[in-house]
Amino acid sequence: MIIGLMGFEFSSPNKGCEALSYSFLSILKNISNGDIKEIIYFSNDPNMGNIKKHFPQFNFTCVPRRLKDIHFLMIKAFIKCDVVFDVTMGDSFSDIYSETHCLNDIKFKRIAEFFNKKYILLPQTYGPFENIKIKKKVSKVIKDSYAIFCRDELSQKLLLELCPSIKTYLMTDMAFVLPYDKNKYQLKTNKIKLGINVSGLLWRGGFGKENQFSMSFDYKNYINEIIRIYCEYEKVQVYLIPHVIDEKTEAHDDDYRVSKLLNNLYPSTICAPKFNTPIEAKSYISNMDCFIGSRMHSTIAAFSSKVAVIPVSYSRKFEGLFNSVGYNYLIHGNKDSLEEAVQKTVRYITKYSELKKEVEKDCSLVDKYINDLTILIKTIVRND
Repeated sequence: MIIGLMGFEFSSPNKGCEALSYSFLSILKNISNGDIKEIIYFSNDPNMGNIKKHFPQFNFTCVPRRLKDIHFLMIKAFIKCDVVFDVTMGDSFSDIYSETHCLNDIKFKRIAEFFNKKYILLPQTYGPFENIKIKKKVSKVIKDSYAIFCRDELSQKLLLELCPSIKTYLMTDMAFVLPYDKNKYQLKTNKIKLGINVSGLLWRGGFGKENQFSMSFDYKNYINEIIRIYCEYEKVQVYLIPHVIDEKTEAHDDDYRVSKLLNNLYPSTICAPKFNTPIEAKSYISNMDCFIGSRMHSTIAAFSSKVAVIPVSYSRKFEGLFNSVGYNYLIHGNKDSLEEAVQKTVRYITKYSELKKEVEKDCSLVDKYINDLTILIKTIVRND
């Protein structure tokens, strides 16, 4: 069999995007009997990072995603695949980041659907879509998909509003299955380990746009206040944990530099290292007692390693995902005031043992979703 992958990133500064790749390849590994001959990934970045090291049983071929000067290479590859899976980097099937990027991405989805009868939309967030023109194009993509998986109820509802007759499967984020090794990092302390993931994107206000995500409170003030409060607690050790690590000088989206900046401002904090893979990031996060995260996949890493987690939402994707598995301990970045956000965070940290029990309980539903997803993917791949 030949499997096609779209919307995946094998080597990315964003460990959340990489986490989806590692997780889905783990699912393919589990359902494969050695009969997956080739994996074609459609990407303009041939850099595979550490993927081959972790999945030596697969043969990978990179095919560029280009509308011009493709010499039919992309089309031939779509025809060649037995099935094409698309994850749109988990949350990029939306015009919240860029209408131009969204429209361009839709073009490739339509080409894949036209030349391959088994085009699958894997669990992801759909929307929001503010542009009416984009909504119409999205409807066409949805109608012509072979199977559609949603990772939250809000996304499922949106799709049914766009196309009432379609069938969708409610699942959860694939990154919940990402492997990790808690013993990789020896964080020796008798204190309560409080991990904080600071989003460099929110810190800067967005991609070159002031408050692009309509935060209802000043994110910098929120982060500084939480760190200040817990640096004064002798029983708490604060760890600053980046989940997007972009070393380019001109990078607009990087957590590491902000973490180092805060580490210098608050010397009692500990800054986590630069992770090479999402597995390393999750392994580090798994050592925390409590974790605050503004990158959704950093919070998924915490949740799925049974750590008490406090997601800081900047998009409905957070509420959609966590509410769908029964978890409600979120900071709502689009409606909470700064005072409310700080007070809720302190309250949740104080009862982190209770949050941990809730995480452990809700993981049973996550396990069911992942098991169902694996079975359905196996059925789709095997069914000719």
